[in-house]
Amino acid sequence: MLSKTLEKALNAQINYELTASYEYLAMATYFETKSLKGMAGWMHMQASEERAHARRLYEHVLDCGGNIVLDAIAKPNQKFTGVVDVFKKALKLEQGNTANIHKLFEQSVKGKHYPTQSVLQWFIDEQVEEEATINEILDLLSLAGDKGAALLALDAKLGGRGAAPAGSGE
Repeated sequence: MLSKTLEKALNAQINYELTASYEYLAMATYFETKSLKGMAGWMHMQASEERAHARRLYEHVLDCGGNIVLDAIAKPNQKFTGVVDVFKKALKLEQGNTANIHKLFEQSVKGKHYPTQSVLQWFIDEQVEEEATINEILDLLSLAGDKGAALLALDAKLGGRGAAPAGSGE
């Protein structure tokens, strides 16, 4: 059984994951307006992953006998100054997510809730990958700049991520 404190924290993380999904959708929209379809698709995949993460936590809370409390999701940022700015904001979003997951894990250790520790270990590993990927993209943007042929090559590379078909839900 989840403690009320851990249940509340997990619900907050579900909200964070859904908020992140909405932020990534706004980033995808920015790239769509700049005809950077590969980057837009990459951001759509990120949005989908965040929804899947929320669902994973949602099911964990229910499996542990907890209650789900869904909060409002704030309007996402829709102002970006360029490609680099978008990816810097994506990195900041992931760093915030990492910090939240670490706090949740600490809380689950303190409360000796082993099932939550197990679930969160997957998230900890996932966050290492997420931050590394965005840092790599930022490194490539630093080398290539955010205009011209190199940017188009990076757009094509990111577009090859294996996006799910539109409307597939994932």
